[in-house]
Amino acid sequence: MEEVWAHDADVMYIGPRDKGITVGWDAVKRKWEAVFNFWSELKVTTQDGPHIHINNGIAWADSIAGVVGRLKAGASFNGPTFESLVLEKRGDRWLIVSDSTARVP
Repeated sequence: MEEVWAHDADVMYIGPRDKGITVGWDAVKRKWEAVFNFWSELKVTTQDGPHIHINNGIAWADSIAGVVGRLKAGASFNGPTFESLVLEKRGDRWLIVSDSTARVP
């Protein structure tokens, strides 16, 4: 995840289990480490999209993904999520500056 994210103080992440916004690269990095430590198995497959729009050096992409996984605590999860990314073009690379994911009700 480190290579695809901007390492700025204002990057943001909201995960499907979060009750607040994680702001800043150091906090986002810790959040992603916690996410990967939460799962013993995880597979995410795009089901619809991504629907991408680019305007100057900013892009946003929305999609629906299927998530199948097993938590380290033993329970399993199988369901769709809404995913929304905002990216900035920096040099020849597109980097994530905001990532929001929510469970489909």
